[in-house]
Amino acid sequence: MFRKAALLAAAAVWVVWRASSSFAYDTWGSRDHPLFRRPQGYNIADYVVSDGVLTVAGHSAFLSGKMTEIVYYAQERPLSSSELMLRFLASLENAGGEIVFREDPGLGGRYVAGKLARPGREVWVVQESTSPREYRLTILETPTSVSRLSSAAADDETEAQVLDLLHTVDRTGVLELPARFASGSSILRKGYEAGFKKVVMLMEKDPSLKFRISTYTDSNLKPSEQRTLLRDRAAKLLDALTGMGADRGRLTTEISTGEAAGVLRLTSVDSVDSPEQ
Repeated sequence: MFRKAALLAAAAVWVVWRASSSFAYDTWGSRDHPLFRRPQGYNIADYVVSDGVLTVAGHSAFLSGKMTEIVYYAQERPLSSSELMLRFLASLENAGGEIVFREDPGLGGRYVAGKLARPGREVWVVQESTSPREYRLTILETPTSVSRLSSAAADDETEAQVLDLLHTVDRTGVLELPARFASGSSILRKGYEAGFKKVVMLMEKDPSLKFRISTYTDSNLKPSEQRTLLRDRAAKLLDALTGMGADRGRLTTEISTGEAAGVLRLTSVDSVDSPEQ
């Protein structure tokens, strides 16, 4: 009798301890996505697989298919939202994916979405920091044809965005679009494509538009190195735009300073001079 009471008491203590450290172990049956593994010190607090519908910020289509939601909780010192976002982007790039939407981490952004093309299907992945210690990873797989059911709506949305850009150029003469380079180099990282496509569409819509291209440099370089890097990066952006169909005769580059890091600045001009050296 005494032994049975002792076992019951021990079991009760274990239940209380387990509840007090509810995220000390992974949820039963859970596992990481093979491409987006958790940081050290995080456990899986919740894991749900179902047929679901996902709406990705910056994308007009409602996506449906097999959806996996994984909630991670930091037992140790949590990573910041920007650190988690950088890990996500590195994993996405290594897997050959593309960025669909991301909030600016410098402004406290917590949300980033990407897409991976696989034979016969598309894999959409969304990461969002839901609290200082917790973030959610959502993976949805959908047949390629399903994800394109709303292509007409997406085209309408893109057309509206291009018209907004045209209004911005008319009003301010300036466009700012994100372009990210590897540190110290002119290697252009993925994530610029959607914005550049809209610039090409904008130039097609208004044949009178001409642009100067300026970009940013790295602050830890010597002035001469900065000038070279600015010239090389601007040339890379020019090649990227013309490679997507922009008229090279209506584009030029210029060396500029004081630009915000991570921003491609396209400045509308009345005439296009020779690129500055």
